[in-house]
Amino acid sequence: MSIIIKDLDYYGRGVAHANGKTVFVKNALPGEEVEIKYTKEKKNFDEAVAISIEKGSDYRRKAPCPYYGICGGCNIMHINYDYQLEFKKAKVKNIIKRLAGIDVDLDILPSNEFNYRNKITLHNNGVLGYKKDSSNEIVPIEKCLLAKEQINEYLKTIEDYEHEELIIRTNDKNEIISSLKEGYIIEEINDYKFRIDINSFFQVNNYICSKVFDFISENTKEVENALDLYSGVGTLSFIASKKAKRVYSIEVNDNSYINALENIKLNNIKNVTIMHGKVEDKIKEINSNIDLIITDPPRSGMDTFTIETILKMLPKEIVYMSCEPSTLARDLNFLKNKYNIKNIRAFDMFPNTYHVECVSLLCLKDTLKTLKNNSF
Repeated sequence: MSIIIKDLDYYGRGVAHANGKTVFVKNALPGEEVEIKYTKEKKNFDEAVAISIEKGSDYRRKAPCPYYGICGGCNIMHINYDYQLEFKKAKVKNIIKRLAGIDVDLDILPSNEFNYRNKITLHNNGVLGYKKDSSNEIVPIEKCLLAKEQINEYLKTIEDYEHEELIIRTNDKNEIISSLKEGYIIEEINDYKFRIDINSFFQVNNYICSKVFDFISENTKEVENALDLYSGVGTLSFIASKKAKRVYSIEVNDNSYINALENIKLNNIKNVTIMHGKVEDKIKEINSNIDLIITDPPRSGMDTFTIETILKMLPKEIVYMSCEPSTLARDLNFLKNKYNIKNIRAFDMFPNTYHVECVSLLCLKDTLKTLKNNSF
């Protein structure tokens, strides 16, 4: 069946209409006429894949990876990189408008398109590889174009791996740790050093991580007290430590918490206190007036109690870092009555995938600043 593609959805799939229903088509671009094969038929929409391109788009390219379309790791590698950036900008703007009712004008910072990932996770069923999209079937991988070259070189050395999962990390000094090689590495981003072990959370793209640090540092003021939620190994807490006299950080992951304590010593930082536990539990223990909150939650966003607590604290500024625009928009919708978006920028942390990182800078509305002293 031939079909005309009208748009892209938030997952990079082509959007078309047939038989009175919307059809989401993998490997299809706006303006293209494609021959499709249906993969799922549901009550209100169908899913399909393009099996041939009868009329192509100028934005289409031949994906350089031999596993593309089979492995589930990348999903928009068939789109040229400039249009990937435009797609992600439009995606963020549309989601924030639709879910939060806020019009935003934002830029997106590009990345190295390949060899940017400092960490990969492979699965094993007799061969090592990535899982297929929406499947537990494993595609054997000899080289991943997104991974740093030293990771691909390390892959060549692995034989007879027995466990179900293999994690490999590296740093800019080409040091490697993996599920086979215990220990830790020191990652250096801007002026900071971070001890990271195999199970710690750390951003996968060092270049973009550095630019995020710069953006936050350049757009926050000096304050008395700052609070860093979901603080990981301490990355954003250390940015805040140069802006605030005292920084409180909350992290639930055991490994990240231990690494964060080591990183405080490693960077000789004296004004950061790291609390171990869930954000929704530990935020209740903060008794100081908080001027700045930095939050980098998981994809699920912040829980209702945490948002309600922030709205009682009424910090003058909030830095909200997010890898999921839909939950960012949902949370902005709760915050918008008391906060304005001062600035928002997208960062292409994950080229060749539909994922995008955003940093939103929120400032307390002037009419509400007088409520700060009565917020506890």
